[in-house]
Amino acid sequence: MTLKVESQESVEVRPAESPKAESLTTESLKTEPRKAESLRTETRTSESRETEPPATRSHDMRPHTIEDQAAEVVKAPSPVALVTGAGSAMGRAVVRKLLENGYAVAGIDAKPTDLAGDQHLVLVGDMSTEHGSRLAVSQAIDTFGRLDAAVLLADIGASSTLHMPGTEAEGERLLARNLNSIALGIQAAVEGLSIDGHRSIVATASVAGLLADPGNWAYHASKVAMIDLVRSTALTYAARGIRVNNVASGLMRADEPNDTPATQTFGRDFSRRIPLFRLAQPSEIAAVIAFLISPAASYVTGTTLAVDGGLTASAGLVF
Repeated sequence: MTLKVESQESVEVRPAESPKAESLTTESLKTEPRKAESLRTETRTSESRETEPPATRSHDMRPHTIEDQAAEVVKAPSPVALVTGAGSAMGRAVVRKLLENGYAVAGIDAKPTDLAGDQHLVLVGDMSTEHGSRLAVSQAIDTFGRLDAAVLLADIGASSTLHMPGTEAEGERLLARNLNSIALGIQAAVEGLSIDGHRSIVATASVAGLLADPGNWAYHASKVAMIDLVRSTALTYAARGIRVNNVASGLMRADEPNDTPATQTFGRDFSRRIPLFRLAQPSEIAAVIAFLISPAASYVTGTTLAVDGGLTASAGLVF
């Protein structure tokens, strides 16, 4: 079944339809059904609930109301992370890495077809709205009982040059997705992070926030703004023990079905600008994100860490 949130006060339950990203409203957050075998509700004792690893625990993702699901909280003995943009290649790599590291993971994306939820809570919604951001955080806490980290990956890409028709609307769209979704995600996460854990938030700004290319003005502007957003919020919440950092990722290899001959040719050409002479693997970026949200990075906050194969260290000459 699909959970349709019409407002903060009313909840309607209706049969699930074929998932289509365009059918989502900005006020909706839907819970995607799992595979049949993961939908079985098993009776557990309190002892087995404490010892079973969260990565393999099955959750009934068919609540009648948000209050009903809150009453069926699964207390996670491991740290809990929320990952936005979880359906992208980068998002899937982060989810896999965090599961490997023992996290319980709630993954959210605007496109339900991009998610596979065998081992983690799957949410579908729009993180560029305050309602969607808050509901994603509350859903993660209702399911796992706590929240220790948020990884904010959701964004959209290229923009046109300034003189092109419609560039103002395009700029507003990019800023809403790439900047507002991060700001609202930080706001919601700060209110939900557990006070007894290593509280951490990581966003991804891209090297586009450190370097510029011709024409792509709105995307670069949104990433530059995100870098200072992270600096400012890191200072704001440092006294509360909350760390906020940025990863400026370099160009990554395209995943299937986007790995076409054209993207392969572009990747080979672009690699000549990179001192390590290759594009990044999503797993390499995910490993750095996992480090930043972990206790191993407990003295790191307000920074933007470039994971780009040396691209931003270069003056453009690679021998």
